[in-house]
Amino acid sequence: MAEVRLTGITKQFGEKGVLRGIDLTIAEGTFFTLVGPSGCGKSTLLNLIAGLESPTSGEILYDGAPVNDLAPKERDVAVVFQSYALYPHMTVYENIAFPLRMKKEPSVEIDRRVREVAELLGLAPLLPQRPGSLSGGQRQRVALGRAIVRKPRLFLFDEPLSNLDARLRIEMRSELKQLHRRLKTTMIYVTHDQAEAMTLSDRMAVLHQGTLQQEGTPKEIYARPANLFVAEFIGSPPMNLLRGRWVGEGIEMAEGVVFRLTGERAERLRDVPSGEVVLGIRPEDIRLSRPAEGEMTAEIVLIESIGAEVWVELNWGGRTVRATAPADFDGAPGERVGLTIESNKIHLFDPETGRRID
Repeated sequence: MAEVRLTGITKQFGEKGVLRGIDLTIAEGTFFTLVGPSGCGKSTLLNLIAGLESPTSGEILYDGAPVNDLAPKERDVAVVFQSYALYPHMTVYENIAFPLRMKKEPSVEIDRRVREVAELLGLAPLLPQRPGSLSGGQRQRVALGRAIVRKPRLFLFDEPLSNLDARLRIEMRSELKQLHRRLKTTMIYVTHDQAEAMTLSDRMAVLHQGTLQQEGTPKEIYARPANLFVAEFIGSPPMNLLRGRWVGEGIEMAEGVVFRLTGERAERLRDVPSGEVVLGIRPEDIRLSRPAEGEMTAEIVLIESIGAEVWVELNWGGRTVRATAPADFDGAPGERVGLTIESNKIHLFDPETGRRID
């Protein structure tokens, strides 16, 4: 296992800055996810940690020791890529055994470790087969097995599940989490899928345009997004973001609605000057009811059923707002519905900087 620390990491490709001053500490034994949209720099950061790229500036440390000048093979890491990168002419057994044969391990030790890993991943019956006869999920397990058999100090995963269908991705997520619990090895995982990041991670870092936006547990980041980008990126359906005005005791909307804050939160915001704010409301924090029972009303525009619940798109005073409701929600496009929003569950952001206010 290894603690990984990144200090002041930047990366330039010619004139293009891909990473800008990344500072991160990934604790030993943590399942840590780098998440963000395509082009945010997460895979580049993983390649720097692996030694496949060199930083333009900054330092990478494993357990406090600098590794910038070490080649990938000297860092004792295993990387699992989006493409399985299996040898098609070799059997599953030989694919898993390959890194051990390269290290010239004794045959008896190779056989023991290959069969041990095969049992762990449910690959034992497939050892004589070649990759061409396997499903995508089975091939991904073989790629995992080839990494695990080395017993590295650090596992790195670069979008390993993106080639799988939805059902297999869910299954493999569960298997990866269980694997981490068994091996207790530091794992760093890259994905653009925020649902993957939320379900897999002990801790996660959200990246955007080469900068670190927020780092913390999935629960912390979901409950208190640091800025507008994180608020909109993390969560499905995404957070509703609406303009309003802070008036010292609450948020005044265009329709004359004022969301009044109470208790400790109101006390924290007492000295915030009046002015424009962005109001964030999670869809699940909007309660729908009959028009007469809600604090406000809106018109239903669209209803999307996803099985266990429905997503309801609403026109609220000319603005689009999304809410979630139980699967048996009784409503139809064109109808009006009541809205009730608990004021202490709303989020406030500065419209100029994008940063969280409270």
